[in-house]
Amino acid sequence: MNTAPKLPALIAGRYQPVRLIAKGGMGAVYEVEHARTGEHLALKVLLSGVGASAEDLERFKREARASARIKSDHVVRVTDADVSPELDGAPFLVMELLEGMDLERKAAAARPDAATVVDWLRQVAVAIDKAHRLGIIHRDLKPENIFLTTLEDRPPIIKVLDFGIVKLAEEGTGATGEGHIIGTPRYMAPEQASSGARVTPATDRFALGLVAYRLLAGESYFRGDPINILAQLLHEPMRAPSERHPELGPAFDNWFARACHRNPDERFPSAAEQVEALSAALAMPTMAATPGAIRRPSGPAPTTDRVTRAPRARPLVGIGVALVAGGAIAGFLILRRPDHGEAPEPAASTSSYEATPPPIPAPPVAPAPAPAAAVAPSLADTRATPPATAPAADVSRARPKAHPKVDRPSVTTAPHAPPKAPATPDPYADQK
Repeated sequence: MNTAPKLPALIAGRYQPVRLIAKGGMGAVYEVEHARTGEHLALKVLLSGVGASAEDLERFKREARASARIKSDHVVRVTDADVSPELDGAPFLVMELLEGMDLERKAAAARPDAATVVDWLRQVAVAIDKAHRLGIIHRDLKPENIFLTTLEDRPPIIKVLDFGIVKLAEEGTGATGEGHIIGTPRYMAPEQASSGARVTPATDRFALGLVAYRLLAGESYFRGDPINILAQLLHEPMRAPSERHPELGPAFDNWFARACHRNPDERFPSAAEQVEALSAALAMPTMAATPGAIRRPSGPAPTTDRVTRAPRARPLVGIGVALVAGGAIAGFLILRRPDHGEAPEPAASTSSYEATPPPIPAPPVAPAPAPAAAVAPSLADTRATPPATAPAADVSRARPKAHPKVDRPSVTTAPHAPPKAPATPDPYADQK
């Protein structure tokens, strides 16, 4: 049985071991401190040590190259890859040190709600889709390789780990050169379990469907020992998840049937589309075309007081009518001066906003003006006979003769109706 090697005081002449973080079937991970910069990092060393096969060494090199090529915030950053003379030539990787917990331990501690699962898997999809565009297939996507890391200056984010068994899309099947099947049976696609089938990006999307089930249901979809799981994967029909967990419902069953379809061509074309379909199946909001935005209804917000707006404006219209009528009477009296002769009939105006004449200076001695009703009972009466209580001499003294004659447009007494606002479409009409 492999055990974590006893590390020397200094690895590769620059890394000082601090503590053991984790140990797996292929390697052990230690926290180390860079002897020159003082930065704390994670160092992953191959457990087999002496005698590591050429294929094992190549896997380590692929992990370093894959992480460097993807360059995503959602992929762990690898900073160094080398062999250590102090460990008898054992290969190692150095990567950023993450604080937090992988999703397997996170889900075991407390089952996450649907919104949290969708948020996590959206971030996984960003990393996986970018890797696929570069021709890189992970081949071992599982909750243990998805890490929720905590940061000081922003919310926790997801990082995908362990690209040690990545496969280039053009390299072929799911088996190694020695015929060993690579991957974790509980999250493996059928083509990975078959030595003759070709591994494609759809292989990772099959695993993503199984990861979603694990997080939502609280258990792995496939159960039993690895041999039994491989038999289920290759020969038994996929059962609807709601048979075990009715709370997941038929919409999730339909989503899972496509996500984990035995035929890779029938699966979702991308991880992002797969996660958005999951969000819809769980009755959650889906993302818009722009990443990081939730799709919301377009157009103006619905108005609830459209019917009550018009009656509120009516008192203002009444006041406007009174002001226009008063202005028309005053203008008519001024234009009725004796030296101007008979005033022409008022012409219809196209606007209720007309130029206001300059202010008229008050005469030295002026009698108190008569009430409007006595001066002009109505506009029709003033057209027939001059007002008896407004002598022409008073009007003449009120306006100096030196002023040039001004042809002033008449003011209509009929106020214009306010323009009717165009009807605004209701974006929520189909929801009422």
